[in-house]
Amino acid sequence: MGKSHDLATAAAGFTFSGTVDASSGLTTPAGHVIQVKQTVLADTFSTAIGPDFAEVTDLRTLITPTSTSSKILIHADLSVGQHYYQVRGRLLRDSTPIGLGNQRGSNRKRVTWNTVHYGGSAPGTSIYHFHQVSFSFLDSPATTNEITYSMDMGGYNTSYTVYLNRAHSDNDGTTYNGTPQSTLTLMEIAQ
Repeated sequence: MGKSHDLATAAAGFTFSGTVDASSGLTTPAGHVIQVKQTVLADTFSTAIGPDFAEVTDLRTLITPTSTSSKILIHADLSVGQHYYQVRGRLLRDSTPIGLGNQRGSNRKRVTWNTVHYGGSAPGTSIYHFHQVSFSFLDSPATTNEITYSMDMGGYNTSYTVYLNRAHSDNDGTTYNGTPQSTLTLMEIAQ
């Protein structure tokens, strides 16, 4: 009879061959990635809302955790264009903002990310600017129900449009801005 190893032994450096029957459940080691989901936004998004926020509905990513103890590691890569001043945004779990900074003052918006460009004394000079915004957040949703993660964003005020995947000046020429994409990636992490 051949020697057999359980999964814990296999994880300790031994080779495991064969199949695993997980029909009655499978316990994965803490820190193990159980599943990965990603949404890619290759088109453009724009909003002139500000100082409030508009949801980027085409960047929604859905995940159904396998355990209430799982954590969800969220990573966003956003290609942000702006006309003037700033662009800011929030990470949303089922439309509830999460991953926000602490409240400082009575008027500041609590956000997950923020980028600023003042463009010097001439606001028009910022129409060519792109900013790459990346962030990660580890969420503890404590559910096995399907969750929708998404982003919202807004600008300085309603006079200045903000963008994903394009600059304010969107000239079609080889010497101008390229056509990037934005992504929202979720990883369920075993605990």
